Amino acid sequence: MVDPYSVVAVSPRTINVENRDQALANVKRINEFIDTAVMVGAWEGAPVKLVVIPEMAIQGMVANTPGNRKQEARFAVEIPGPETDELGKKAKELDSYIAAELYMVRDDDFPDRYFNVGFIVSPQGEVIYKRYKATSDAYEGGMLGNSNPHDVWDEFIQKKGNGDIMNAIFPVARTEIGNIGIAICHEGVYPEVVRGLAMNGAEIIIRPTLIEPAVMTGMWELQNRAHAMFNQAWVVAPNLGPEVKPDGSMQELFGGQSMIVNPRGQIVAKQQGWTSGDSFVCTVIDIEALRRIRVANGLFNQFKDLRTEQYRAIYDRPIYPKNQYLENPPEEGWLAREDRTRAKNIQTLIERGVITPPSGYEGGNGEVITETVEKTGVAVDNSGFKD
Repeated sequence: MVDPYSVVAVSPRTINVENRDQALANVKRINEFIDTAVMVGAWEGAPVKLVVIPEMAIQGMVANTPGNRKQEARFAVEIPGPETDELGKKAKELDSYIAAELYMVRDDDFPDRYFNVGFIVSPQGEVIYKRYKATSDAYEGGMLGNSNPHDVWDEFIQKKGNGDIMNAIFPVARTEIGNIGIAICHEGVYPEVVRGLAMNGAEIIIRPTLIEPAVMTGMWELQNRAHAMFNQAWVVAPNLGPEVKPDGSMQELFGGQSMIVNPRGQIVAKQQGWTSGDSFVCTVIDIEALRRIRVANGLFNQFKDLRTEQYRAIYDRPIYPKNQYLENPPEEGWLAREDRTRAKNIQTLIERGVITPPSGYEGGNGEVITETVEKTGVAVDNSGFKD
């Protein structure tokens, strides 16, 4: 029996790090705010058993940190490490699970690679769950170049899942407060990652962070509500607060609006508007009620009706190439390579009839404006249109 409990999703200010010590300082600062958030969250009438921290809250917006790949050691971390140890102390103190993310993580199985990793710390202070971000946006890590499990696919599935794709790519933490999975940031733009977690048993989906303009245009809310409804799961979605610049000024790149969504796709807690400081949302969730819904033979219980053979055909033919960084990690010029890959993928989809190109389109070649890459870290695709 799982008694109802409160969950708290915090939205801390974003402070970028330039060395390892600053990441630990961020954790300590966030922990102080968690005390306040948990105190208020308990006013909901049930003890707080889950605290969630957004992506990039600990290391900051790494893409905005000056440097290059050779300098990454100054803020790359390990899990477990000092940052997770500090969160473990707070988890023990609060008798609560704490879920968070580290943007640039070393891994002994893949030397010279860095991964974006979501993790959960237990009330005993131990890391009980790690999930590697598997659907990256085009410029993950800015100029620095994070790795993606798909880019080292063969080795990753074997080393992290012992050959089992579901447990390597869609692991779920089975705890006494429910089954929890994490879909990081851009992964929530697509339906597949959250569905994979749900099909591996997840009842609570943690979906941390999404950048503008996705928040202001409503995409963030739409995605979170859809994930909850389509997968009959709770979605806990904390977003970052304002980025604090070295001169003390602030800029809002993520739009806030942290939210918690129930399994019907209804928002039950939402941060309203922009805030200049740390903030949070909270509510009470009932896992037993969710489990009763999932075993009911009702109209909106989708899992029992999945005709998997016909859906499998959608993905029979690959689109994005796997193992493209199996031999060597992303190096200088990797953004241009990524841009060319995506341009080729678009052409493949046109050839298959998935995409019908607009009038005047002659085919993008994936060439990029090199000067733009060097100055900003953003590759600009040759659009493929006539002048």
